[in-house]
Amino acid sequence: MEIREWAERILSADTLDEKLLDPGKLTDDQPGPVLIVKEPVRPVGMGFKEHSKRDKLPPIHTFKEADNRVACLHRFAGHELLAVEIMAYALLAFPEAPRHFRRGLANTLIEEQGHVRLYMERLEAFGVKFGDMPLYRHFWAHVEHITSPVRFVTTMNLTFEQANLDFAPYYGKAFSQVGDHESASLMKQILEDEIGHVSFGYNWLKKFVHGLSDWEAWTTNLPPTLRPGNAKGRHFQKNPRESIGLSEEWISQLQKS
Repeated sequence: MEIREWAERILSADTLDEKLLDPGKLTDDQPGPVLIVKEPVRPVGMGFKEHSKRDKLPPIHTFKEADNRVACLHRFAGHELLAVEIMAYALLAFPEAPRHFRRGLANTLIEEQGHVRLYMERLEAFGVKFGDMPLYRHFWAHVEHITSPVRFVTTMNLTFEQANLDFAPYYGKAFSQVGDHESASLMKQILEDEIGHVSFGYNWLKKFVHGLSDWEAWTTNLPPTLRPGNAKGRHFQKNPRESIGLSEEWISQLQKS
């Protein structure tokens, strides 16, 4: 299947099966013209809800209650579906990006589809269907500022996915502490994959931007809707960032942000 056809199908899909379509062998012989999609089609009942301060995730000290763990897992599943869509958006918006970049992005999208399936399976174990709870626009609120491949990697890989280097182990530990080892194992898998996704973004940032430090290259290309602090959680993890090869300046500056 052509990457373009696959991306178009994901963004126009009104079923989860189509959103999570396995494309089989991908080709990129016909990337086509630039196509900007303002918002994806969503399955019935999975449209975006307005987010308010009342919609905060349950705190981890309440995780003995299964409903509170489920609320977090459902929110995380929503984030993964957003990532699937935003990556499909980038494949359509940047048809002239380097072929290796597009291929790597397509591979990352496939992993994000896998994450959605993993969360769906975990939710089903609790008797909950993905879509039973509110889903939010989140990443799509920033898409108008993703105007180039470098803006894509600074926003998605190096901000939202980098933040998961903190959130995944934090929630994994919280799940484990209440005996939910299946959810903890899921978060471990998410962390391992996110390390790869952040590394992909970091390597391409260095290819796209020259003459600046890595930190300057990232912060200069951040959308005006984001700040460096959006790329971390409260419980900062140095080890995964060091394993990726983020510079000492980057890690130090981000820790202080």
